[in-house]
Amino acid sequence: MTLVFWQGIISIHQKTFLEAIAAQPAITNVLLVVEHEITPYRKNMGWDVPAITGAEIITAPSKQKIKEIVLAHKDSVHIMGGIRVGAMLATAFDRCVKEHCKLGIMTEPYNNAGFKGRLRTLKYQYYRWQYFRYLQFVLAIGKQGVKQYTRLGFDTRRIFPWAYFISVPPATKTNETPTIKRIIYAGRLEAAKGIYNFTEELIKTASDKYTLDIYGTGTDEEKLKLLITSNNAQDRIHFHPFLKYDELIKQYPLYDWVVLPSAAKDGWGVIVSEGLLNGLKAICSNICGVSWVVKNGTNGVVFDWAKEGSCREAINTMLNNDTFADAGTISQWARNTISAEAGAAYFMHIMDCVYEDKKKPAIPWE
Repeated sequence: MTLVFWQGIISIHQKTFLEAIAAQPAITNVLLVVEHEITPYRKNMGWDVPAITGAEIITAPSKQKIKEIVLAHKDSVHIMGGIRVGAMLATAFDRCVKEHCKLGIMTEPYNNAGFKGRLRTLKYQYYRWQYFRYLQFVLAIGKQGVKQYTRLGFDTRRIFPWAYFISVPPATKTNETPTIKRIIYAGRLEAAKGIYNFTEELIKTASDKYTLDIYGTGTDEEKLKLLITSNNAQDRIHFHPFLKYDELIKQYPLYDWVVLPSAAKDGWGVIVSEGLLNGLKAICSNICGVSWVVKNGTNGVVFDWAKEGSCREAINTMLNNDTFADAGTISQWARNTISAEAGAAYFMHIMDCVYEDKKKPAIPWE
């Protein structure tokens, strides 16, 4: 079987999954076609263009080249990064439809908040009538992605809950600290990520039971720094610039908890996957797609910004509850369920379900 993945960029978050797919015995070829190698935004976050072992990569193809790729792979399975998202994917999607290719999408939920969100919903309702009949499967990222495609009327037998399946180099976890919880946040510093509000709640709730290291920059940076200095929390909360991805991964063993307090749409939240694979516990909002894999009281705690006091209650649980699983147990569970290898095996079961009429596979993390 040959697989053709059509995506926006060569993503670090897809690298190990594609390598694991390429290593599957039933896969003869993996082709990754991208509109751009990388975006300036990701470069500013410390990303480099990754090499992907076992995959052929084509960048920024012309319309003629897209036609040639599809015609050369008419019998392959094509996996799009959404329905007609951007010029290249729109051209490729339309060509795959014209050639009656085996076709599915791997997609985060769209942002349905506010007036623009209502317009997007109308657009996807149009897509339901125009394009859904050409799709054999949807890999829907997070609970919200599954809900959206279910509400839009896509066949639930062909909606498969999906994640960003990644693998990280094995690292030696430093000893956990029983009295001081070492917390890491890495990402943009802006209102949508919720880090200001979380830090405010952390300062109010905790005294000296934690340290928080923040890696990133953004529009809320100065506001955050003022909050920290005005509360004399500089000895517990520290700022760091964005690190190269490989360098950031090396930091996780220094921590006990990873935080992702998103206050607006967050399709998945790979930082939590990275943390769990390193044996960290996670504290995140229910807005994050990755909250689906956080089992309260076992590998972390989930809170709801819409419920008064929920974040503070979660912080108290993080600081005072010592009944969570240990780092080794969490890491092993994550490798069995949300690693690139687990995702590749799940994907192959999905292909068997869709094209060989076999039983729908169980969700790995459930």
